[in-house]
Amino acid sequence: MNTNARDLLGMANAAGVSVSLEGGIVRLRGPAAAIAATKPKLAPFKSEIVAYLRAAAKDADKPPADHALMLRDESNGLYLPWGPYMSADDVRRLRAVLADVIAELSRLEGWAHVDLDDITSRATRAPLSALLPDVRYFGERLAAARDEAAARAALAARTWKYDPRVR
Repeated sequence: MNTNARDLLGMANAAGVSVSLEGGIVRLRGPAAAIAATKPKLAPFKSEIVAYLRAAAKDADKPPADHALMLRDESNGLYLPWGPYMSADDVRRLRAVLADVIAELSRLEGWAHVDLDDITSRATRAPLSALLPDVRYFGERLAAARDEAAARAALAARTWKYDPRVR
């Protein structure tokens, strides 16, 4: 029988059994009946399974090829060294600010509710790399819309009006 560790782990997974390596010990987790049925099939190939799981753990420590320029932080997370560090709270705060800016811009420019919902949804669910550029873009548009609204208000409230009856 020519069985490799990957096939065996796939068979165990299909049976609902999770196989992991903890300090050189192979651990099986799942329903007791499934473990009882799977364990005898895995036992003859323990050394191959251990080698496969060790290799997989070593590969998991390396970033994927398309993430070659990323670094790892203390919590083992990948990050780009040229981007600003933002905590989860920073991201939530910036997304809330972005939603507020979009809502005010919508009010000033008279957007339809469906457009407001669509743009807010897209902006707040966009990739993290788009968050700061979106805050800046919509912030600049909001500043321009506020300036236009102030200019319209100033024209509407001007202090003099032409009245041909007054001489």
